Amino acid sequence: MDFRKYDGVVGGVEQGVYQITRYATAHGHLIMLLCKRNRYEEVKKLFQDSKNLHIEPLDVATHVMCRKNVLLDSHTIQDLAVQNGADVIHFPYNWAFPLKKRVPSVLTVHDVIPFTFREAQSLYTNLFKYKPGMKKACALNDVIVTVSEFSRQDISRKVGVPLEKIRVIYNGLREPNRSKKSVASALKKKYGIGSRYILNVGGIHERKNIVRLIKAFAIFVKRTGYAGTLVITGKVSGTSYQEKMKKRCDMAVSETGMNGRVLFTNFITEAELDTLFHEADFFVYPSLYEGFGIPILEAMKIGLPVITSNATALPEVAGGAALLTDPEDVEDIAAKMRLLLEDHKIRKDLKTKGPAQARLFTWEKTAEEYLSLYGEISGQTPPK
Repeated sequence: MDFRKYDGVVGGVEQGVYQITRYATAHGHLIMLLCKRNRYEEVKKLFQDSKNLHIEPLDVATHVMCRKNVLLDSHTIQDLAVQNGADVIHFPYNWAFPLKKRVPSVLTVHDVIPFTFREAQSLYTNLFKYKPGMKKACALNDVIVTVSEFSRQDISRKVGVPLEKIRVIYNGLREPNRSKKSVASALKKKYGIGSRYILNVGGIHERKNIVRLIKAFAIFVKRTGYAGTLVITGKVSGTSYQEKMKKRCDMAVSETGMNGRVLFTNFITEAELDTLFHEADFFVYPSLYEGFGIPILEAMKIGLPVITSNATALPEVAGGAALLTDPEDVEDIAAKMRLLLEDHKIRKDLKTKGPAQARLFTWEKTAEEYLSLYGEISGQTPPK
């Protein structure tokens, strides 16, 4: 199991590796977990309760596409797999290049966003590194796994992978932290949030559609007299791309007269996010592109009504438990926000449907499906 991406934070990809590894080792599998040498002690601590696990440090500083990682994929990792009698290698983060494959391999491609939104990638990286790299990675590995039927179709169409080579295994969902009134009060004071607010999470990338959301919020406020704020979470780094996106957002706030009504919290912890979910009036997520859409499920899990896009993977994941909107239509986003604010029946309906939909996505189910796939491609029957 490749854990090279881990750099001290258990994000979405890392959470998947963590959950699958813990489940597999608890059910009789022996796992060799590969990590960066400078993260070895942290990874040992992260998996300190796991048996049937060997952690192998690799001399590598980054998980990105580079010659060093190609050599690791093609030689070092292959040798380790053969020496230790591995039945399968799982590369869980979008690319891996086993040019001299000696053991069956699974590659998880979560999405191919840069084929649609280049965002922070330079034109050179996008055209001459990422796109050809993805095509090569998908060709080299035995099976491609992705996280939604939308992504399966998107990968096949844009990367040129036969549909029959791509499997869909949905992400699981973490358990939310309990919200305490004292914590909520402190959090609101920390970020200057009033008693009422609408929540959006995920940052300010172009595909997150924040400029249109701000414009829709301004229309919504004007038409309903809503006195609360729009709270937008997500890290705003110092990169030129992020600075450009933040300037666009700030300009939208200024042009719509929403100064003081739109708040950017920057990075927040999972515990803080769950508290914000519990206290919000509703959640709005009009993203232009998502390969899955974990935030809408996190909101649904605690019964928070959700508005999300009718595009990409979001309707598939929402499963009829969210109010859908056209993400490119500011008026429609505003209208759906008004509908959710004023229609108590719809809010009540979504509060019931949301948790039921979220319960369909568990890490146990995800891990079981991966174990079944490992057994299939290696010719082994996984332990029960």
